[in-house]
Amino acid sequence: MRFEINVDYPVEKMARSRERMEALRQFRYIDRVPVNYCVVARYFAPIFGLRYLDLFRDAETQYYWLLQFAKYHIEHIPSDFCTEPVLWIHPYFDNAIPPSAQGAEVGWTEEEPLRAIPTIHTIEQMERFTVAQPEAGLRGTAIRWWHEMREFAAQTRVTFGGHEGRVDVAPLSLGSLSPHMLAVDLVGADFYWWMLEYPDACHRFLQKITQGEIDAEEHVRQIDPRPRGDVYALAEDSAQIMSPALFREFCVPYADQLFRRYGPGGRAVHMCGQSAHLHDALKNDMGMTEFTLFGYLVPPAVAAANLGGSTLLWGNINPMLMKDGSPAQVKQATRECLETLAPCGGLMLGDGANVCPGTPLESFQAIMEAAEEYGVPRN
Repeated sequence: MRFEINVDYPVEKMARSRERMEALRQFRYIDRVPVNYCVVARYFAPIFGLRYLDLFRDAETQYYWLLQFAKYHIEHIPSDFCTEPVLWIHPYFDNAIPPSAQGAEVGWTEEEPLRAIPTIHTIEQMERFTVAQPEAGLRGTAIRWWHEMREFAAQTRVTFGGHEGRVDVAPLSLGSLSPHMLAVDLVGADFYWWMLEYPDACHRFLQKITQGEIDAEEHVRQIDPRPRGDVYALAEDSAQIMSPALFREFCVPYADQLFRRYGPGGRAVHMCGQSAHLHDALKNDMGMTEFTLFGYLVPPAVAAANLGGSTLLWGNINPMLMKDGSPAQVKQATRECLETLAPCGGLMLGDGANVCPGTPLESFQAIMEAAEEYGVPRN
């Protein structure tokens, strides 16, 4: 075998985590609230002494490191991340794939995540924007790497505590950013005032971006027709500073086109920051059914009042507290979150949002201890 890796993790724990995750979707709990995190490459790279830029050297280098990151995640971060004896791998380029494909430049630095750099600076440039080709920018690179990683997976032996497992390259997925978020990536902050001064031009622009995302999604589903589930997810981080009226006009219609096409079973939305003023629009206009890794600036009591019982909620422990706070402080914040949100049903504990590099393992342990001590809500 070209690659061999053993993960020290019992299959019995996987089965219990799988039960918790299945119950969650029915707004039930088995023995405690499930726990999971947005902990990605930028967290793991410093642990392994890896220069972040080297993660993007080639497909084989990234594949190797993604295996190491997954092993570390499963063995050292207590959570319900591992539900079967499989290491799931997928080409990773931070959030730069969709904006790169739509025409943004990509900022590459040695130790920082990839970032989109705007390329549209005038209304005239925006009006000349054309629908992106499905394999433009980093989408083409990610598709090539996906094919290579499938070949590597066939040459990899994985064991979980002596039990045979496997590596599986996840179904090809190269979207996840909303059309509005991509518009801000392409234009920058000017897009916020352009929506007020040039609304018709902005609507035309957003429709072109939406069509590009649909074309790309159809393309990758032809390449890899495996089932993806019936819940579709979009990030709407750029919308948190918008009024509900602007959100309904410039975000909802374009996200809705994607959700209608690919999310018949559910609509998952991620939004960092303070989103309370948009909860009604998210729920009743956008049709959100899952609020994934919602920002810590939303107090649990507000999330419970606005969304509890009807929306699956994943969050929302302060990432900076997780990084810099004491285990006792992290545990207390988790307890407060549980006491407020767990009785609503449908809660998964996690960060709110994105685990910071340097977050100590003791913080993850404190969150799990709080979840286990709380158990399930009392009637």
